[in-house]
Amino acid sequence: MNNEYSTENFYEAAYLVYEKNRLVHAKRNGNNTIFLFEDNEKVKNEVDLFYSMQTAIDALGYGSAIRSVKSMIHALRAHTSSRSKVNNNGTNKTRGRKTV
Repeated sequence: MNNEYSTENFYEAAYLVYEKNRLVHAKRNGNNTIFLFEDNEKVKNEVDLFYSMQTAIDALGYGSAIRSVKSMIHALRAHTSSRSKVNNNGTNKTRGRKTV
């Protein structure tokens, strides 16, 4: 059985990345991104520290983790929005432009 810890909290996900937890997968759910990490004692302890505001981090390292997670979100959005959709009259629509 593959246990995963999931969160939609961007800053929590960035903190877990900063703490070198393995990000298993990220996926879009509407306008939100769900981040899935391996669920283990290290993740549980770090989530507890994060929400109890008892973390001590390097600001530059955390900033780097934030940029990495943002890049992942933008890549997922680009992948999701680049898929062609068919409108009611049967023409393909990609990013708001009709193609015939």
